[in-house]
Amino acid sequence: MTRTTQGHRRVGSSKPPATIPAASPASSSKFPAQVRFPLLVVLSLTISSFLYSLVSPFTSGDLATVSKSRDNWWEIVGLLVWKATQLAVGWYGGFDSTDFAALTFLTHVPFQYFLATFYQIRPTTSAYCIAIDTLAAYVPFYSLKVSSSIHSIKTPKGVAANRSVINDTGVQIYTSLLAAGIYTVVVFGSYGTWLPVYLVTHFEGMRDVSAAHSPNFPWLILSFLPTGFAAKVFLFTPATAAKADKHDKETATFDPETATLGETIVYNLWGYSHRARTLIKRTATLVAVGGVHTMLQTYFSLEGAEFLGAAGWSSVWGLAAALTGAAFLWVGDVDGV
Repeated sequence: MTRTTQGHRRVGSSKPPATIPAASPASSSKFPAQVRFPLLVVLSLTISSFLYSLVSPFTSGDLATVSKSRDNWWEIVGLLVWKATQLAVGWYGGFDSTDFAALTFLTHVPFQYFLATFYQIRPTTSAYCIAIDTLAAYVPFYSLKVSSSIHSIKTPKGVAANRSVINDTGVQIYTSLLAAGIYTVVVFGSYGTWLPVYLVTHFEGMRDVSAAHSPNFPWLILSFLPTGFAAKVFLFTPATAAKADKHDKETATFDPETATLGETIVYNLWGYSHRARTLIKRTATLVAVGGVHTMLQTYFSLEGAEFLGAAGWSSVWGLAAALTGAAFLWVGDVDGV
């Protein structure tokens, strides 16, 4: 038996238009293709180190009071390898500078929010860290990779599907608020159920857990507005802009009466529109990269953190990201989107 839904599977549709090409290494770059990614890694690390040294007088050692010391060489190497892995996800995953900056923002917010909320790290210090990490992601990609025009204030005609939706200010606001609301509900719900006891059990030396016992919902949703906007940029806009591709054409001509068993299985598992497939892949990327980054950074950087504690905190944000992707899939699951 096969499944057909109008939103994701368009059987019998007309010939699809051309697909928007993913961002690719800049063809006009003066550097050979084989050295661009290593250069990207070096440039990102250099920018990060330079900016952190600039703000160190303003952070007044906030992070040093709660951070583990890295005395072993393998810890340093592991940190660099993970940094390079994150950059590789963006570089080889077809993300442009705006995409990767949004992904970096979303993956770095959980740890910094955790420090500001439960370890009394000044919000300005956390804001500095998030801004530096985001800039260290954006600038190298902007310098070495072609940027997609779908993130422009006014997307050019013919570049993307649903151009009127992408350029609509109201849609941008509503989808950002939707994502911020989902993150708020997930965190607020975790505070009201299992998280307070879990945090105290698996984090030694936590300074303040009052936020988990008496969360302020309006303040939470205000705090998550930037996160909602970043989720909109990384998930909703590229998916909505995705034109039909070759896979859509093959799906449109699928005939369950003549298809083989293998073709039927592939159709039922992955016979979705380009928009849906883009959203699913980006949501999976956010959940995976964000989950691993939050878990590793919390466990290896925070004094007194247990692995189970880091994994539990990471799962909250992974659930929020997954639900946000599902909500955007539902929002766009109408004819013409």
